[in-house]
Amino acid sequence: MELQLQLYFYHREIDKTPAEIFRTVDSDEALLKGIEKLTDIEYLNGALNSREAGTKGILRYGDSPVETEITSYTKNRRIELKKEITAGTLVTMFNVVPVEDRSEVTISTKLFTDSAATFAVYALKIPRIKKQFNQNMERLENS
Repeated sequence: MELQLQLYFYHREIDKTPAEIFRTVDSDEALLKGIEKLTDIEYLNGALNSREAGTKGILRYGDSPVETEITSYTKNRRIELKKEITAGTLVTMFNVVPVEDRSEVTISTKLFTDSAATFAVYALKIPRIKKQFNQNMERLENS
């Protein structure tokens, strides 16, 4: 039986337009500066800075490579990623809705796993994961 655990959920209005937000989301350089521990982005198809559904790559967090696939992308609005980790599959959704001169931002990261032990271990990691994601969002808001 597959178990699903919500690791992170963020929903807020921020004082940036969707295009301003996606300037960061769409830039490998900005992501490498803004996401703690992310040290490299490598595309498996040889593309550079690609943001299309089906794009596969490796995100490196220090020495740890994480296979990643963009499963959905809508310019300046939405990106969904699937990451394969030893614990299971992480699915992250980043959605932006324009609200006058601001944006409503929703981010969700879920872990899908077949292991009850993994589920329990990651449930204990949620406070640390939230702290790290919130710090990344503060950097985005202030960039």
